[in-house]
Amino acid sequence: MRCVTSAVPAAGRREVLPARLRAVSALQPISPSAAAGHRSARLGLAARAGVLALALFLEKFLLDGFVSFRAAQAATGLGTVLRVAQHFGFRFAASFAIALALFVYVRADAALRAIDGEARAQPVRRRWLLLHAALLVPIAAALYNLYGTHGLHLPFALFASSAVVLAALAVAALLLGLAPWGTWRRGAAAVGHRWWYASGAALAATAAIIFSQDLWAPTAQVTFDLVRLLLVPFIPALHADPATRVLYAPHFAVEVSRVCSGLEGVGLIIAFSAAWLIFFRKEYRFPRALLLVPAGILLVFALNVVRIAALVLIGNAGHPAIAVFGFHSQAGWISFNAVACGLAYVSRRSVWLNTAAVERAHSAAAEATPNPTAAYLLPFLAVLAAAMVSRASSGHFETWYALRLLAGGSALVLYWPRLRGLDWRFSWRGVAVGVVVFGLWLAASDLLLPRQAIPSGLASMTAAPRALWIASRLASAVILVPLVEELAYRGYLLRRLVAADFESVPFAGIGWTPVLVSALAFGVVHGPLWLPGIAAGVIFARLLIRTGRMGEAVVAHGVANALIGASVLLWHQWQLW
Repeated sequence: MRCVTSAVPAAGRREVLPARLRAVSALQPISPSAAAGHRSARLGLAARAGVLALALFLEKFLLDGFVSFRAAQAATGLGTVLRVAQHFGFRFAASFAIALALFVYVRADAALRAIDGEARAQPVRRRWLLLHAALLVPIAAALYNLYGTHGLHLPFALFASSAVVLAALAVAALLLGLAPWGTWRRGAAAVGHRWWYASGAALAATAAIIFSQDLWAPTAQVTFDLVRLLLVPFIPALHADPATRVLYAPHFAVEVSRVCSGLEGVGLIIAFSAAWLIFFRKEYRFPRALLLVPAGILLVFALNVVRIAALVLIGNAGHPAIAVFGFHSQAGWISFNAVACGLAYVSRRSVWLNTAAVERAHSAAAEATPNPTAAYLLPFLAVLAAAMVSRASSGHFETWYALRLLAGGSALVLYWPRLRGLDWRFSWRGVAVGVVVFGLWLAASDLLLPRQAIPSGLASMTAAPRALWIASRLASAVILVPLVEELAYRGYLLRRLVAADFESVPFAGIGWTPVLVSALAFGVVHGPLWLPGIAAGVIFARLLIRTGRMGEAVVAHGVANALIGASVLLWHQWQLW
C-alpha cells in the first residue's frame, strides 16, 4: 500500500503522524461490511449480468415447483393466455439473453469496457438482495394458488396480476442489489443497437420453435423413405407402411415418429456451428466459412438415417433390448459429437477455410511442442466416449461400465508426465469439504430423486461378475472421476476462462466469473442433480483457489464420491448411482 504523508494542525504547528498510525487511520473507515463489498467489487457489469441471468433461471426452476401444471393445462380463458404467454415468453427471454450476450461479446467496444470496469469498484448491496429473497415468498404463494384451490379463493386475475407485479419488484430489487441503477442505465445505453438485433434474433428463434413443429411430419416422412431404401439391400423381407411410418423387419419393428425426424440434431449442430464460428471468428475466412453450417446439417441428418437403420438391424439380429434401451439413446449423441468434432478438426486445418491453418502447417515448432490442453481434457473425453460405447452396447443395464475405467485410466497414464507438475498435496481441508459436499448431495437427492432398488441387470449377475462390476464402479467414482473431472473443469476450464495460456494462470488470482461458469458447466452434466452439481462445482473451485492445490479438490471430490458409494452399498440408495 502506498502511504501518503498527512499532517494536521496542532497549536499552530504541523505534526506528522507516524507511518504506522497513518496506515491504520487510512484503513479505519472501512467497516467489515464494506470490506466484504470491496471483495465482491471485482465483478464487472458483464459478470453481474451473468449472475442476474443465472439467479433468475434458477429461481424460475424452483418456483415452477409451486405451479400445478396439470390444472394449468385444463385452464381456459385468461388462464390459457397466461400459460401460453409464460411458455413462449420464457423461450423468448432465454433466446434474447443468449443472443445479446453473443452480440456484446463479438462487438464489444470501449464504452462497454469502461462501464464494465466502473462496476468493478462498486460493492454488492445486500439489503436489496435480502428484499429480493423476501419477495420470493409471496410470489411462491401466488403461484401456488394460481391454478387450483389451495385455501385462498380469490379471482384468477388478482392472483395473476399480483404474481406479475411481485416478480417485477423482485427483479428490480435484484438489479439494484447487484449494481446501482445508474450503472445499469449507462450499460444499457452502451449496448446501443444490439438490443434490437438481439430482439430480432429472439423473435426468430421463438417463431422457429413454433413453426418448426410443422416441419416434423414431412421431415420424418423423408427420413422414413431414406431408411427404407438403406435397409432393403440388407433385409429383403422388409415391409414398410408409409401411412404409419412403421418399418417391419422379420423380428423387429420401428416407428419413425416425428421426433425421429432428425430436426433436434439439426438444431444442435446449427447452435454448435454458430458458437464455433463466433468464438474463432478471427481465424476463419468469411463468407466461405458459413458453408460449415449446411455441411453440418447434411451430415447430422444423414447420420440420423444411418442410426435408425442400424437400430433396425440390431433389433432384427436378436438384440432388441440393446437396440431400444442402449443404442437408440446413445447413437444420436455419438452422431452429433462425431459431426461436431469432425467439422472442428477439418475446418481448422483447411487452408481454404481457415487463415491460421497456414501458420500451423508451416510452424514446425508448434508441431514439436506438446499441446497442454490434451493432457487436461483427453482423459475426461476418453471417459465420455467409453460411456457412450458402453451404454450403446448395453440393454436396460450398463453391463460394460468397466470400459470407462479402462479408457480414462489409460489416458491418465499417457499424460501423467505432463500433469505431474501440478500440486497434488492435500490436507484435512479436502476431506472436510468432501464430507460437506456429500451432505449437500444426499439432501438434494432425497428431494429430487425417487428411491431405487438394485438394478435388475446387476442383481441377476452371478457373484463374481457382480463384484467385479461394483469394484469397477467404485474405483471409477472414487479415483478416476475426481481426477478427470477436476482436471477438465478446474484445471483447464476454470483457468482457460481467464487466459488462453491457461497453465500460466495462478489459481489464487481467479475471480468469481470463471468459478460460476465452470460450475455451471460442471452441474449441467449431472442431469437431474444439476443444481447441487453447480453448488459442488463452486465449492471445489473455491477450495482450489484458496489452497492452490489440485490435490485438495481431487480429494474433496473423491471423499464425496466414496461416501455416496458407501450409501449405495450399505444403505441400498441405488438412485445415487
